[in-house]
Amino acid sequence: MRIYHFPLAAVVALAIAFPSHAAEKPRPKQDNQSKRVWTNDDMDQLRSQGLISTFSVAPEVTAQAPAAPSEPVTFTPKTPKTEDPVWYAEQAAILQAELDKREAVLHEAQAKLALAAKGITEPGVDMGKGNPGVTPESGIDVLQAQAREVQNQLDELSELARQNNIPPGVLRS
Repeated sequence: MRIYHFPLAAVVALAIAFPSHAAEKPRPKQDNQSKRVWTNDDMDQLRSQGLISTFSVAPEVTAQAPAAPSEPVTFTPKTPKTEDPVWYAEQAAILQAELDKREAVLHEAQAKLALAAKGITEPGVDMGKGNPGVTPESGIDVLQAQAREVQNQLDELSELARQNNIPPGVLRS
């Protein structure tokens, strides 16, 4: 058996040469002039030039007397959306529209399945419409589950409204 030492030596030499060659490359000189450490004394100068803003009050502002407001300022706290009847009405309208849309698709699928059971079918397959299930029956099951999900969301909204003392008529309008 013959051992070739030259290829092994060449690989070892290249493995040593390339990393050391990369380490010797000149690196771009970093510009130390752009770095500066600002002190508290510099802050007043920068603030007067308008180059910085801080959360503390500038000394010039504290020397002035605060202006008295002409009318007392009253803050009205914003009511949480769960206590706002308008929010409930909007959410109920959105969910009801979604439920109506899903129920219409479900009824259409059930009607087509009933016609297909009688032997009445449309010619061809509409490839633009997706089928939610593998079979028409499983597709109807999926559509029913989607409609139940939206109905459950509507029921949860109704329960939340009841807990927050919102009149039930708000959800029905």
